[in-house]
Amino acid sequence: MFIRIRKFDPRARRRMVFANLSLAVGLLLWVFVHPAGQIERNWLDAICGFLLGVSIAVNLMNFWCSSRCGDTQPGKL
Repeated sequence: MFIRIRKFDPRARRRMVFANLSLAVGLLLWVFVHPAGQIERNWLDAICGFLLGVSIAVNLMNFWCSSRCGDTQPGKL
C-alpha cells in the first residue's frame, strides 16, 4: 500500500525492482536448490542470506532517499 501511494522517480523504481528480484531469488533458491553435502548447504545459506540482506539494504536506502530528497509530491497523495 505504501509503494502504491508514493510517486517514485525512475531511479527509485529501478532500485525497488532490483531489491524485489534479489528477495525473490534469495527465497526461491532455498526451494529449488537441493545441495548434497554440508559445504554446499553452507554456501547456499551464505548466498541466500547475502541476497536477503541486499534486498533489505536497498529497500531501506530507497525509502530513506525518497523521504530525504523529496522525490514525492505531497499534494498528490
